[in-house]
Amino acid sequence: MIQIYSRFLIYCAIFVPLLLTSCKDDQYPLPNVPVNLTINLDLPSYQPLNAPSGWAYVNGGSRGIVIYRNFDSFVALDRHSTYNWEDPCAVVEVNPDNFFQLVDSCSGSKYDIISGVVIEGPAVWGLKNYNTSWDGASTVSIWN
Repeated sequence: MIQIYSRFLIYCAIFVPLLLTSCKDDQYPLPNVPVNLTINLDLPSYQPLNAPSGWAYVNGGSRGIVIYRNFDSFVALDRHSTYNWEDPCAVVEVNPDNFFQLVDSCSGSKYDIISGVVIEGPAVWGLKNYNTSWDGASTVSIWN
C-alpha cells in the first residue's frame, strides 16, 4: 500500500506541474489597453460611417481600431492581429477585395469585420472587440 501511495505522489509531482504550465498557451495573447473614445460622424474622416457597411480607422487600442457600421449599430475591433502578435507587422487592414474581411498581410490570417472571428488561419484567436454606442445622430462612443 505504501508503494502505491509513493508512486501516486511521484506521478502527481511530475504531471501536475506539466498540466499547470501547459494552460498558459490558452490565454488570449493581446494586451488589455484602456479605450474610451468618442467620434463625431460629421467630421470628413468619418464620413464613410454615415452609411451601412462604411468603415474607418481610429487611433486607440493596442494598434489602432477599425470601426464598421452594421446598419443601425457599430462594431469596433482592435487592429492588432492575434497571430505572431509580438511582431510589429501584426496589424489588420480592411481587405480591398472584400470589405467584410480584415486581413493580416504578414500571416495571411483573415477575420470577419462584424464579429472579429477568424475566417482563415493561421490565427486561432479572434480580434479584440470593444463596446460601442450610437446616439442615433452624429456621436459614436467606443470603450472597454
